[in-house]
Amino acid sequence: MSNRPDIRLIRALVQSSFPDLAHAKIRSARTHGTDNYIYRIDNDLALRIARSDESAPALICREQVALKELNDLSLQTPKFLARGLLPKPDNRPWVICTWLEGKSAELAAYKATEADAKRLALFLLDLQGCRKEPASEPAPDNHWRGVGLAKRDTPTRKAIVTLSDEFDAAKLRRLWHASVNAASCPRRDYTWIHGDLHTGNLVVSEGALTGVIDWGLSAIGDPACDLMAGFTVFEGAARDAFANAMKASEADWLRGRGWALSTSVIALAHYRGGDTPIVARSRAILQNLLAETA
Repeated sequence: MSNRPDIRLIRALVQSSFPDLAHAKIRSARTHGTDNYIYRIDNDLALRIARSDESAPALICREQVALKELNDLSLQTPKFLARGLLPKPDNRPWVICTWLEGKSAELAAYKATEADAKRLALFLLDLQGCRKEPASEPAPDNHWRGVGLAKRDTPTRKAIVTLSDEFDAAKLRRLWHASVNAASCPRRDYTWIHGDLHTGNLVVSEGALTGVIDWGLSAIGDPACDLMAGFTVFEGAARDAFANAMKASEADWLRGRGWALSTSVIALAHYRGGDTPIVARSRAILQNLLAETA
């Protein structure tokens, strides 16, 4: 699907599942994910449609499962309401879920606090305690989020070379080398992970972190993957509070930093030159990583 679906099609999809929403206000969301088109339905619902065949499994097997399975966590998550397929020839999956009140931390230009760090840590510890069976294994459809970092070595190093005109490639390689060579997570210790924790996927309301969205990269994997938030969301004292609350070992923390580095260099190498939020976000993360390490 190269073009954004027409609002008339969206209205028909909504009416097929919720006839009482025949007159609902439907509009395109202010921002879309890289894998889904997102539409607002009135003020409290959202409809997500896979952009391509490649992004369909993440919506069906990851996002949908997470929205159904992950309830009663310490931060809000969207709740699953309905699903279906677009008419032929697209046949792309769609999901209707609740819309969380507030703004993304990225859109709000929100600076996360120590209290937010503790909130997110409690949320992740809750998440790690959820039963593992429904979660999918890491795979191409979630960009291998949650695997051992060695599996990402080749694409990460290739991206570092691509960005060598803008960043200190030797320093990035040293940081990456430290993460790849940190003690790995035993397979028995894998847990649910969100897999994509950054300011665009955290919701803030009334001056506090309140929700976590976009579960299309979730998996059963190394929980250190979600420690990327220490570098993609928090700075200074808030980062320290997050690390302490997560009781992260040095090896865990190094792997978390590796995830922040790997996802940022790969994303920036791919999207650089465009105007999507992921470009500015990834660039800022890499600049901070380099500025904060000797």
